[in-house]
Amino acid sequence: MRRALVLSLVATTLAACALDPAPVPTAQKGSARALGVYTTDLESDLERQAYDALARDARRREHRFLDAADPGHLARAIRVEQADLEAGVHSPEEIFQLGAQIFHATFTPAMGYGGKDRPHLARFHEGRRGGPDAMRCDSCHWRGGPGGAGDAADNTYLAGDGDRQSSALARNPPSLVGAGFVELVAREMSGELARARDALVGKAKAEGKPARGPLVAKGVAFGELEARPDGALDGTSLLGVDTDLVVKPFGWKGHFASLRDVVEDELNIHHGMQSTWLVTHGEPARIGSFGGTDPDGDGVADEIREGQVTALALFLAMQEVPVVDPPEDQDHIVHLGAGEARFHALGCASCHIPALPLDSAVYSLPSREGGAEVRVDLAADAAAPRITPPFDGGPLRVYLYSDLKRHDMGPGLAEKQADRGVRPGTFLTRPLWGVARSRPYLHDARAPTLEDAILLHGGEAQAARDAFAALSESERADLRVFLTSLTRARRLSVP
Repeated sequence: MRRALVLSLVATTLAACALDPAPVPTAQKGSARALGVYTTDLESDLERQAYDALARDARRREHRFLDAADPGHLARAIRVEQADLEAGVHSPEEIFQLGAQIFHATFTPAMGYGGKDRPHLARFHEGRRGGPDAMRCDSCHWRGGPGGAGDAADNTYLAGDGDRQSSALARNPPSLVGAGFVELVAREMSGELARARDALVGKAKAEGKPARGPLVAKGVAFGELEARPDGALDGTSLLGVDTDLVVKPFGWKGHFASLRDVVEDELNIHHGMQSTWLVTHGEPARIGSFGGTDPDGDGVADEIREGQVTALALFLAMQEVPVVDPPEDQDHIVHLGAGEARFHALGCASCHIPALPLDSAVYSLPSREGGAEVRVDLAADAAAPRITPPFDGGPLRVYLYSDLKRHDMGPGLAEKQADRGVRPGTFLTRPLWGVARSRPYLHDARAPTLEDAILLHGGEAQAARDAFAALSESERADLRVFLTSLTRARRLSVP
């Protein structure tokens, strides 16, 4: 009876009216809760989750009526001032809500959507300018829950001639769960690599001859670097990282070091929404050639303010941590245990490293306007479920199942062209946490199942792929059950 009630509540939005939600107040400065739609909490009771989801839907509907009566209401509601964020006007919960509103907002021409020299919608992008190809962030990031992956139909086609799919690079929207911790791990790895580089430079200068040594961060090997007495560096033996030694954990090819960079690039490419920072610092090939404060020539300046970039980046950083959800059936539990052992035996864990240590869970965004940085403790204030410290003490462990390196994946996955300097067959190791809720798989969504994705591996993963292919059906089932346990907490939502 209880289960039937929950399913009934989730199946329809009409019942939202019966909940008699409280009147929705007008958004006020310093009060993100005026929007009152999203929260970092996760109610464990599914029936309560269903009622909460319907209440959120009722509030969203009410805001649409407000926008109909007062055009521009929603656009004004998602305006966020950087000075307020730096001054601590908003709590972490409120920042999360503000970022969520931007993530779920529909961008319109009046807000700056698109550009004068861009089509209204473009399936196949032209150069670095992008489409635009969507009006909302959540149009493509939805599968498995808020900030999730996209379906194959959500693929975007980048850096083409604007006309032919064959000219473009296919990209499936990746899941954003745990994104803040991914960036924090990458930041600390970059710091370790920089310190190793500086030590080699110091040694070369002190000894008056070249110094060569391995680069290792959090136990992950990034090849070798040679420093010369004049300070010059030879990075020809580096592996999986650029010569700047900055670990870039975002993008299928590993192009972005920070969520803030991701936010600005994706808003520009997919929506034609340009941040004030990008307008000031971006090159014409990326932002348009009309110049001034409106380089895309659409008649709208100040499309995305710095505060909105910060709020959206923090919303992504505060996404939940994926979980391991074991099966209840005893036979399946046996499969899971055997599958985890097989994951290591096949060599999958050499790139998809189960866990990396993290010194600090504090996510900070330095000000680009000369003010204070904005900080959020992800262990305390991120969306639930949150990271938990090890029972035996020691540093936090981030179970992302990735080494955050680029690898050669072989000719089968190689594209027709390089992507911003990264070779056609080279891709970043995708984190596997939450993987059960993020299909389809691979950069272009060609793999409908995890088994298909494994069998398409090549290059550096060829040996592990061949070992998997040689398994019996029962042995493959072990690995499939293990990977299926890498999922997200259940959240009921009204579409």
